[in-house]
Amino acid sequence: MSQKFFNIGEIIRDNFGQEFCFISEGVFLGGEDGKQEMEVKAPFYLARNPLPVALFQAFLRDSDHDFSKEELDEMNAVSSMPDCPAVNVSWLDAKELCRWLRKKTGHYYSLPQNAEWEKAARGEDGRRYPWGDEAPADNLAYFDHLEAGTTSQMHNRPDSISPSGCYEMSGNVWEWCLDSFDDERDPHILKGGSWQNAPEYLDCGLKTFSYPPEKRRPYMGLRLLYFPQEDMLRYYQDIYAE
Repeated sequence: MSQKFFNIGEIIRDNFGQEFCFISEGVFLGGEDGKQEMEVKAPFYLARNPLPVALFQAFLRDSDHDFSKEELDEMNAVSSMPDCPAVNVSWLDAKELCRWLRKKTGHYYSLPQNAEWEKAARGEDGRRYPWGDEAPADNLAYFDHLEAGTTSQMHNRPDSISPSGCYEMSGNVWEWCLDSFDDERDPHILKGGSWQNAPEYLDCGLKTFSYPPEKRRPYMGLRLLYFPQEDMLRYYQDIYAE
């Protein structure tokens, strides 16, 4: 494995000033009951926060990506501040954003796999939520705000921190994963629950899915996996090693 090229506990920043946390490889307890042995095959970095509105809108301004004014207005209605999480983002939008970021920076961006997302959210001990097993509360997550109809600005809940150093991996927005099911409808996984949901949806072991991949909804967002250019090949060598 390639752990030698990472510094455990390190927080790094990309060209846009986004912070990314180191996540180690290895076996951990996860799944629906927190008792299933799951494995992450290679270390990686994951964004400390969900993708903000400001960066998604910079992508839209700098590209010819198809995103209508009506869809942008819906994003702004739900996430009205630049540091709110971007919403109304489809799986295909997220993939195109990653391609744009790679082209702009020369570094590698992707969506995390389900197992990678879970390891970042819950660590190794099978905890139910990023902060432990304590039930969700306002200082820990933003949820059950269907009537308000909006997301929350980020950086307001330091108590939401996961063992890896990531914030708000439960609540605020459902986050896309790379994984899809073997199904002709091409469904993809979302994790973490959102501002619309009751507390039971914030469980790290829970996953939902959505299709088709171009579907946009005001509770769908993302969190980026990241590698500096020099580390990308070693990540793939570990992922696909025999």
